[in-house]
Amino acid sequence: MKGNRLPGNIGVYMLFGLLFVVVLMLIPRKARFNYEYAKGAQWRYETLTAAFDFPILKTETQLQQEKDASGADSKLCFKYDYDVMRRALIDAESLSFEPEMRGRVIETLADIYSRGIIEKDQIPEDTKVVMIRKGNHYTEQVASEIYTTTSACNALYERMYYYYPTSLNIDIELNKFGAYDLVRPNLMRDEEGEHLLASYRGDETVSPTVGFISAGQEIVSHGEVITSDTFQVLESYKAEYNRSVAYAGPRFQLWLGNGLFALLFCILVFLSVLYCNPELFGQATKLLYFLFIIALAVTAALLIGKPRTAYLFMVPFTLFCLYLLPYFPRSLVMLVYSLVLMTIPLFVTGGWEVFIIYLVAGAVTIYGFGLIKKSWHQFLLALGVFAFMLVTYTAFRLLEGTLDSFSTDHFIFLFIGAFLPVAGYPLNFLFERIFGLVSPARLEELCDTNNKLLQELSMKAPGTFQHSLAVMNMADAAARSIDADVPLIRAGAMYHDIGKLANPLCFIENETLGAKYHANLSVVQSAAAIIHHVPDGLELAHKYKLPQVICDFIETHHGQSCTGYFYSKYINEGGDPADKALFTYKGRKPWKKEHAILMLCDSIEAASRTLNDNSPETFDAFVEKMVRAKIDDGQMDETTLTLKELMTIKAVLKDYLGRLYHARIVYPASK
Repeated sequence: MKGNRLPGNIGVYMLFGLLFVVVLMLIPRKARFNYEYAKGAQWRYETLTAAFDFPILKTETQLQQEKDASGADSKLCFKYDYDVMRRALIDAESLSFEPEMRGRVIETLADIYSRGIIEKDQIPEDTKVVMIRKGNHYTEQVASEIYTTTSACNALYERMYYYYPTSLNIDIELNKFGAYDLVRPNLMRDEEGEHLLASYRGDETVSPTVGFISAGQEIVSHGEVITSDTFQVLESYKAEYNRSVAYAGPRFQLWLGNGLFALLFCILVFLSVLYCNPELFGQATKLLYFLFIIALAVTAALLIGKPRTAYLFMVPFTLFCLYLLPYFPRSLVMLVYSLVLMTIPLFVTGGWEVFIIYLVAGAVTIYGFGLIKKSWHQFLLALGVFAFMLVTYTAFRLLEGTLDSFSTDHFIFLFIGAFLPVAGYPLNFLFERIFGLVSPARLEELCDTNNKLLQELSMKAPGTFQHSLAVMNMADAAARSIDADVPLIRAGAMYHDIGKLANPLCFIENETLGAKYHANLSVVQSAAAIIHHVPDGLELAHKYKLPQVICDFIETHHGQSCTGYFYSKYINEGGDPADKALFTYKGRKPWKKEHAILMLCDSIEAASRTLNDNSPETFDAFVEKMVRAKIDDGQMDETTLTLKELMTIKAVLKDYLGRLYHARIVYPASK
């Protein structure tokens, strides 16, 4: 895709439509208190006046202290477990007693369980009454009426002895047939219920409010320092606002407003791709992965911050950068990452601080990602990110005029948010497989000359193998000069001529002494054999499951150029010039700058072996001639290389050839 033309593929717009639906469903649908404030800071907005009557709520600390005081005599609470009783009575049905005695045992167990059984020492001796919760209802019960497992067994024995006083072995029989084993605790300590009951008890005597503000009364004026009392009033106003103020207009207008926000977000993401990486629109799977990660990040931003904004501190937003950086330009990643973070202050109360902290963290991550060479470097990157996040967080506390609001919880959340990406990054390899992507790590694996396919190339076509290595090094230098994708072009260079494995002796670099493959072939047959190494390469690539990005290099390294040597020979022998198609490669013209670089380096490396002069002037003229030939032949028509980049590449290649083929000293013969 050239320039900034809109994509013509309807599938692209369908994917962005899906992103629009996801974002629309996540956007909150109620009014929000749009003020940021903190104790000790100045009120930077206009003077705030109460729009309605509201009570001043006590703080959690005040309420808890008063409730604790009023609920100090709260009773112990136990939860009744019906399943324990049911299982015990079912098991009692299979006891090997006489039917009458078995019935007595079951009846006695049911009576014991109805009063409740606890573990020993769960109720202090001075406790008079406890609370029993059955279902959702609490009832008081005298503590002395509740059995322990020991007293329950004694009660079972006494009841059976009452029914069968003449039996001297009743205790032995109960033990022998397992009746005692059916005595199990069915009352469990219910601490949650105790707190709840204490709260209810406290609520009966503790008022949740400490005052009242009338509509029209001034809450805080512009520039006023927010004291603890003012902060409490603001928090009360905010709570009442969020509780009672709802959207009062037509419902469709609310959806329309949310829809416009979601649409603007998707348009900005679309334009980011259009400006930074328009080729992405032609790669459906890669685009799907890109939008999937964005949707995942937006989901984390808008859902996790709902219960408490501070939870967003530990969301590993930088992990989403790490999921995108192996496959997309840094400029695009930084842009869309910023757009995702913008949803936090827009739709989450108090989200500006989270936005700034993670914007800094994302910038550090994107810069540091290029420095990761080994796995343990990820820990260093996480440590650096945490340091910058902590500095930014501290800066916010200093702006408030005090460090008293520095929260240990926030410190822990920031630490989690900085280091979670280390644990989450391995998922990138799973995504790579699911979406068929190729990461730099995968490309480096492909360049390993110990892998099976390259080993076969070095054994069967050693000349081609050495040529591929030389092209890889040359292309590496050219790619670095214009900030192209170096791992990609290195892997492409290693495999671009892999098709020569099918017929290695057909190519001059693999000929052995005395062997002339083309000696008995016509010019047309020789050209067909040479040209066929491109489809042979694609076939081998599919056989060995090489990624599509590598197949693209195989298909484009000759583009649609002509085998000049055989075509000229054909014309000189009286052939028809109109038969040029017989001597033309059936590949594709390069469309990426990496493809174009490889095409130039491939032809220059091969042709440079024919040079007899190693002067800078020779290399200058030679490179200019080779590049001009490709341009004139139309092979560069579809590439994204700019004129400036092409000039830089030519300069690098001239210098590279000069250093590679420099003159050597002639050693004098010994006398």
